[in-house]
Amino acid sequence: MENIETIKECEFLEFYNSRSFSANCFNPDGSLNKNYNSFKSTGLIASIFEDHWEKTYLENKSLIDNYRPNATIEIPKIIDCANKNLGCSLYVCSKCNDIVFIGHTCKSRFCSSCGYKYKNDRVENILQTTFNCNHRQIVFTIPEQLRNYFFFPFEDRINILFKAVKDTIYSILNESFKRNKQGILKKYISKIKYSPGFFAFLHTFGRDLKWNPHIHILIAEIKLGSNNTCKPWKFFDYDALSFRFQKILLTLLSKELGKSFDKLKSFLFKNYSKGFYVYAEPKKFKDLKSGVEYVTRYCGRVPISENRIVNYDGSNVTFSYIDHKDNKYQEITLSASQFIMVLLRHLLPTQFKIIRYYGFYRKKHSMHNKMIPLIKEHCRSFRRKLLKHELSISLAFHRNPYNCPKCDTKMDFVLCIN
Repeated sequence: MENIETIKECEFLEFYNSRSFSANCFNPDGSLNKNYNSFKSTGLIASIFEDHWEKTYLENKSLIDNYRPNATIEIPKIIDCANKNLGCSLYVCSKCNDIVFIGHTCKSRFCSSCGYKYKNDRVENILQTTFNCNHRQIVFTIPEQLRNYFFFPFEDRINILFKAVKDTIYSILNESFKRNKQGILKKYISKIKYSPGFFAFLHTFGRDLKWNPHIHILIAEIKLGSNNTCKPWKFFDYDALSFRFQKILLTLLSKELGKSFDKLKSFLFKNYSKGFYVYAEPKKFKDLKSGVEYVTRYCGRVPISENRIVNYDGSNVTFSYIDHKDNKYQEITLSASQFIMVLLRHLLPTQFKIIRYYGFYRKKHSMHNKMIPLIKEHCRSFRRKLLKHELSISLAFHRNPYNCPKCDTKMDFVLCIN
């Protein structure tokens, strides 16, 4: 057999024609046969897209182009993920003299497979940033009457939601309101400026897949002072959180929307007299990693796991969920095109930052080197290696993706086809 350097210099067709194979690598039209020596098993959601995307797009072209313009790029990538249409790497087995094509993945956050890798990478990034202290989950929600305001224009409005959450946390940390002897409510500002440390995660859906943008945060139960002090912060005034978030968010929206928003703003203050719902009670996770995985799981993948799809008959899709209101099992059946349009509500701009770092987690500070990180320095590079493609596939599926599927010999890389 030729050595690998000689093969790299050969034209691919010369290399291909010099060998005999039990199956054809190419289709009659000259395109790559995506099923030849492929480990690709198309997921159910990708199959639904493959079967119905073209029809769905033609029927809803103006809506999709206006509200989710990146769909025409992202969805074909998901359909072609790992099936060689996005290119592939060619490996040769020195023992069997056979070749294997490993298809390139789409890298889309909306892909069930690639989104899982994106989630694992984000979880590790967060864990390697955190300090070894208790963290608490807080969920900021908005009433149903406001949800459509955050659908379009998406980026500007969601940035307002992130800002409202950030300003609320800083306000609670450094400001308080008390009544003086005359009964007048006065604002008190802390002389020491404290900084929190938290991560914010955008979720855009409820269990029934309706548009329901809300933000989860994981916040360290410590606060850093401007005088280089570090103090525990375990008390969260739930009422103050709800009131403050309501006031800050409605003020920001009023500034953005102008007088047309005044009527709804008055209605929301009147009908949500206890503020907008903010869940801030301690949620006990097994460990911080479990907490980070819980809030990160849908930040980088399609908003429904495939095990919730009860049935797909080629035309209709039935999926299940547990209703928050009564904790009962529910099923919804939609046509495949309707199901795709429901999913597309939650397709976010490709480069949009869905996870954000705030306070002392955003950048280094004067106390940074004195605090104990959750992940020790000598462990970090090893943990990163576990996320590499070869190791992660080996751990998950108990096979090495770069070993020959026939004899399990380590294959040699030949060339990349794009």
